[in-house]
Amino acid sequence: VWCFYVSQDESIVPSGDALQEELPCLPPELSDREAMGLLWELRSQRRQASPELPETVSRLTAPDGSLLYLVGTAHFSDSSKNDVTTTIRAVQPDVVVVELCQYRVSMLRMDENTLLREAKDINLDKVQQAIKQNGLMSGLMQILLLKVSAHITEQLGMAPGGEFREAFKEAGQVPFCRFQLGDRPIPVTFKRAIAALSLWQKARLGWGLCFLSDPISTLCRC
Repeated sequence: VWCFYVSQDESIVPSGDALQEELPCLPPELSDREAMGLLWELRSQRRQASPELPETVSRLTAPDGSLLYLVGTAHFSDSSKNDVTTTIRAVQPDVVVVELCQYRVSMLRMDENTLLREAKDINLDKVQQAIKQNGLMSGLMQILLLKVSAHITEQLGMAPGGEFREAFKEAGQVPFCRFQLGDRPIPVTFKRAIAALSLWQKARLGWGLCFLSDPISTLCRC
């Protein structure tokens, strides 16, 4: 799930390619004030007063009157990517917030080939680095989940987090839009999840992740 709203979490500036993809080229003789005025006007023209949004979108109103559009998504889903694109283009938000933390920000530039290469190229150095950053159990869990993601990617032909990458790209096309990371750091999530498991449950989870090989039915596609 991800949403549009103002957050105090980390902010990212979209890449130069994204910023220039659909924004108009402004005459060089314009002053900064005139250029900003034109961009504000462009966003106002694009913003729809009563947009028709996908069923996965919930519209909430904050006490100060700000509007929040909450989009329910799946990490392996073309329809989720389309929902993100439709919503951002329709509402032209001030802020786009995604359910990512600084440890997973590389996902914004990850594709199927990159994910598969990373998962197949798991060596001792990567395992040691993961353990050093997250602790023994959390580090091993991170490596195993990477292998699971690679397995799903190979089965479905798409990398996880496509909706995040779509949000990052579309945010770069909205004048003055900020892109925010709004999730708890993944090492904290891993540690809490593992701490809640018994030793037997940890062993079963690790075994299942290590030997995951079952094919994914097309019925599971989103």
